[in-house]
Amino acid sequence: MKKFVLIVVSASLIAGCNVGDLDFDNVKMQPITGVFSFPLGETTYIMRDLLVKQTDSTDFMEDSTSLITLQYFDTIVYNAPNDFIQIDDIVQNGVLTAPASPAGTPRQETLFESFDLAYNPVGGEQIDSLFYQTGDLTIETTSQLSGTLNYSYTIANTSNINTNNAIVINGTINGPGNDTQTQSLVNHKTKLTGGASNTFSVIFDGTVDLAATDNLIGNEQVTFTITFGNQTFNLIYGRFGQDSIQVGNQSIDIEFFSEAEREGITFGNPTMTFDFRNSFGVPVALDLSGISGDDGNGGNVVNLSGDVVNNPPTIQGSDVNSPGPNTEGETAQTTIEVNRSNSNIIKLFGSSPARLNFDVSGISNASDPSQLNYLQPTSQITAYVGMNIPMEIQLENMQETGYFDLDGGIDLKNVDSAFVRVVTINGLPFSALVNLEIQDADSATLFTITDNVVMVAPFINVNGEVTDPNGVTADIPLSPEGVEALSAGSHILITLTLNTPVSQTSREIYVKILADYQLTLKVGIGGKLNLDL
Repeated sequence: MKKFVLIVVSASLIAGCNVGDLDFDNVKMQPITGVFSFPLGETTYIMRDLLVKQTDSTDFMEDSTSLITLQYFDTIVYNAPNDFIQIDDIVQNGVLTAPASPAGTPRQETLFESFDLAYNPVGGEQIDSLFYQTGDLTIETTSQLSGTLNYSYTIANTSNINTNNAIVINGTINGPGNDTQTQSLVNHKTKLTGGASNTFSVIFDGTVDLAATDNLIGNEQVTFTITFGNQTFNLIYGRFGQDSIQVGNQSIDIEFFSEAEREGITFGNPTMTFDFRNSFGVPVALDLSGISGDDGNGGNVVNLSGDVVNNPPTIQGSDVNSPGPNTEGETAQTTIEVNRSNSNIIKLFGSSPARLNFDVSGISNASDPSQLNYLQPTSQITAYVGMNIPMEIQLENMQETGYFDLDGGIDLKNVDSAFVRVVTINGLPFSALVNLEIQDADSATLFTITDNVVMVAPFINVNGEVTDPNGVTADIPLSPEGVEALSAGSHILITLTLNTPVSQTSREIYVKILADYQLTLKVGIGGKLNLDL
């Protein structure tokens, strides 16, 4: 600068004077003084673009007023029918004792007996009827009789679906021995009786042909083992009672919070919607207390609470009259909304959760354990989960940061005093204090200036919307230490502390963030020059 001034002064003198008349040895130059300024940078933030840069744009929607809404969706599927009723192989036994029949002449004795046997599932649920997809009915018969046994078993409760004819199994055993017969259960059904005892009947009808020398003393037995094995079912009807089930246990990462620090933001009207589709003929009361938000590592946990937890909502079951042996039942739809009126959802999202956890359990038949239920292989509960967070917010000391490059430092050694000028044209519905840190290339702080007002909230109407931007010019003075730091600094770290207007009444104020809101930020350096030539 000295060279430039000297050249200008010299050129002026040379142009206007006779060079030969000048005595340069005694010339004294006056100090150059004055105020200078030059920009460091300018940027305009459009809210729509700002959010897209920080978060996946597919997470945001705009309504007709350009109000931004943060949205997340997920699907939870529950398809564990064994939680309601589990049926393993059913194995039962029966014993007949033959009458006494002394030897003497060839003859035939009759054996007949009816047995009521139990068909019990693992949990002891009461079964009304079963329609088999696969399975085998096996009867193993052992005879202690010396003659030829011709027998038949009638399984009165198990019949062909099309004809309603009961299963009949026949066999022959010559002398003491055993025999095994098997009948497929495909296209069959079992209708149980006896209420909670789950009874089915087996009728044994047989004859034994005895030779003249064959002698029965009255303690000889015929025993059998009947097995319903390898069963799967197209349809089960019964009264399944109450069971605890795990409807869902999964997590959703919320990028809006995980990508940046978001402490200090409160949402005015977030909602969480569960659209349940239940094709089990079983209603389920939900326990939503396991829904929580955390920091993504299991810390800062906030659990859902409120009426929606204290009074569990119920997923309606499918109509028990809707299915058939080869026809799927109807799907019942239940929608449950978690909102600020029935929960602490404002607190939950106010914790800035990087992750939401859905540990959702339930109780089947909570209001009536004796009601009739059904299930099929295709039965499941599907929950379409939607989180809807309109950008109607309160900010309390929320911080955002940015950088301005000093390009290796600014030489201000001939400056008496300096200031940082921050100009904002604020179309956002909040005010801001600015902290400035002049840092070196390693981000070590050389100088700090704190708590200067650079943004004033514009006028906000009763709908929480900005009507006109508000402009502020703030000159932030620098001490000599600050001037020195500018010379050595690599960049300026700017931290904005943002706040929305505070209500002076009991009415809460939530401001709306519209997609087309703009903030223009200009930063420059100014000072008072004192240059000796």
